[in-house]
Amino acid sequence: MHELYTVLAEYYDAIYRRRVERVSREIDFVEELFQKEAEREVKKVLDLACGTGIPTLELARRGYQVIGLDLHEEMLAVARRKAGAEGLNIEFVQEDALEIGFEEEFDAVTMFFSSIMYFDDSTIQELFNSVKRAIRPGGVFIADFPCWFYGGSDGPIVWDERKGDERLVITDWRKVEPAFQKLHFKRLVQILKPDGSVKAFMVDDELNIYTPREMRLLAEKHFRKVKIYGDGHELRPNDRRYWLVTVK
Repeated sequence: MHELYTVLAEYYDAIYRRRVERVSREIDFVEELFQKEAEREVKKVLDLACGTGIPTLELARRGYQVIGLDLHEEMLAVARRKAGAEGLNIEFVQEDALEIGFEEEFDAVTMFFSSIMYFDDSTIQELFNSVKRAIRPGGVFIADFPCWFYGGSDGPIVWDERKGDERLVITDWRKVEPAFQKLHFKRLVQILKPDGSVKAFMVDDELNIYTPREMRLLAEKHFRKVKIYGDGHELRPNDRRYWLVTVK
């Protein structure tokens, strides 16, 4: 469980190379949401489930005061090293998103890469309460999540990436249980070393599926304003990625 965020932390950016390459466009959209939805100027941001700091660093590059929070120290070690290499002043904190130790310190809280799907019907309520405590009045919470609401299996999908002189062969399987709104996600990561040796790791996760309507109704119990956007625009019928935007 969570091998992707522990033993594979050093390979995370290589595995998600395509997402790394488009993070700048995603933060462009997030900045639009800051301007459009926040009822205060956004200067200080808490990035939850920040991982190796892919969006965290991009926010810092744009002048925001950012704190990155993640449950896994292995991911934070990579994030700290990357921030140091760029001379970015970012504080990284190991903490559970359900137990954020901040009180009204941030103008915005973000949660990227579908991390909100790890929270079920009960724990997502705890997450919203935790986030609400950390945000100043008029501040925003922004989280993205995908449309996985379809039946059957999707996969396997196989692709290659590289990290230095190592080759990564990645195989994904996804299976949806519509009645329970669960996504079972399995990933085999094979690391081929230059000397011909191979290391293999299996990731096995269970994620929670939410429709835009469900996410909005859950969030409305905790925040004064709630809106769901599509990927880079107002919500459209066939969007495959959604953005939850709430105002305290």
